[in-house]
Amino acid sequence: MTKYPLVSTLCLIFAAPLTSAQYNWNKTSFPADSLTGVMGNIIAHPTDANTIFQCTTGQIDPISLSMTTGDGLWVSHDAGATWSVLADSTFLATYAVSGLAICRDFSNIMYASTTEFGIFKTADNGQSWTAVNSGLPFPNTNISAVAIAVNPTDPDRVYTSVAQTGGLDIFNLAPSHPGFFVSTNGGTTWASNNSGLPARSDSLSDGKSRTGVATSILVIPQAPNYVLLGMIDLHVNTVLLIGSKNATSSGRVFYNSTHGNGLFGEIRPGLPYGITQGTQLGASVARISSSTMILSCATGSSINVWATHTSITADVDLVGNSYVVNRSKGPFNTTTGVWNARNGALPYINNWTDPASTSTTTIKAIGATTTSAVAVGTGPMSDACLVGTIRSDMGNAGSNNTKIFGSLNSGATNWISAWDSGLDVSPTLGYTEANAGSITFNADMTYAFASVTWSDAVTTTPLNTDNGIYRVYLR
Repeated sequence: MTKYPLVSTLCLIFAAPLTSAQYNWNKTSFPADSLTGVMGNIIAHPTDANTIFQCTTGQIDPISLSMTTGDGLWVSHDAGATWSVLADSTFLATYAVSGLAICRDFSNIMYASTTEFGIFKTADNGQSWTAVNSGLPFPNTNISAVAIAVNPTDPDRVYTSVAQTGGLDIFNLAPSHPGFFVSTNGGTTWASNNSGLPARSDSLSDGKSRTGVATSILVIPQAPNYVLLGMIDLHVNTVLLIGSKNATSSGRVFYNSTHGNGLFGEIRPGLPYGITQGTQLGASVARISSSTMILSCATGSSINVWATHTSITADVDLVGNSYVVNRSKGPFNTTTGVWNARNGALPYINNWTDPASTSTTTIKAIGATTTSAVAVGTGPMSDACLVGTIRSDMGNAGSNNTKIFGSLNSGATNWISAWDSGLDVSPTLGYTEANAGSITFNADMTYAFASVTWSDAVTTTPLNTDNGIYRVYLR
């Protein structure tokens, strides 16, 4: 029997309306309702189909702008049926974990990135951990390791990006975002390399936050000398200080072909550039434009790279009114170095007036958007993809818009919308605002998993009871 005998079955799953309970998404036992923080990235083990990891992160305090604690790194060894925390006296269950990197060929070796405390390594599948921060600015309450990646064949080649996530201040003229780091000895030491990458400081001179930080790092499995960085590009124009300038951002991806050492170049063709926010409210204090790129890649024989673009712009006035617009352009795909939009039939941008708004000047236009990596099929099924959306019903409890979309041809034609059976209403409270923030296939594609949060369609109130990790059985 071959490893992937049921291609035709998968074709039927993706191509036909999901009327059978066999293909319903179901909530697992993951205790999301008791989390201090929130669910972050969900990650499949590269070879063990039964093992799935869930990162939990902190939340930004709206007053202090500091990050709250998280709930550590969780694991399931039975395809999501039961969950436990991977922690010890060094790697605590209260850490906010932003990412996990597993070496494909030496999968006992993993690296976790955290807020405030840096990078941790395990060589025994997570039973014991060591902090590996020599050369990194940790521990530091204002600094976070944002992303982590490891070479699939060489566990000693590790990459991370580090950003200032607390105490941000445009009056601080020094570099406030440390940037990209490389280790060639398994995290024993780290060296920074920002050659060719955007500037990394916040500046009073033009009111621009030059973040220059990778929110996503991808080592191409078919060519592991190539390291790709999906960047956050943030422009804040402080109008009272700088004048009537617009705020402008772009979707940006950089690459390096020498294992992350030396000069980075930009892969620009086809990506959204020049996303601008001008004056929308009368007495503007600030205008903001941000773009974030999240990367993923097929693991089959062909190089097939994905980049999800999430973007907002905002205009804020003296009394706190804000005009916020979703500028997200959804997923992009490349096999040649030229990006192609892959957003057919996705609700990737919608201008929507919040029905809960009582002020005529406070307008929120934050329709459904994709915010996480595209889940790409393994091996010969690398053209099979899933993508999730957040704010999926756009404030209309009766709309029942799709939360998860599927494709069998890498999004070349319209994504198939009937892929959210079981996510139409929440299990106990009956709400329809399901937000699929992270999604993945397991190693042999018998299951797909999604981190799902629910909220009220009008008030956006979190409904933690029904939050959790949902899974669907494929074959």
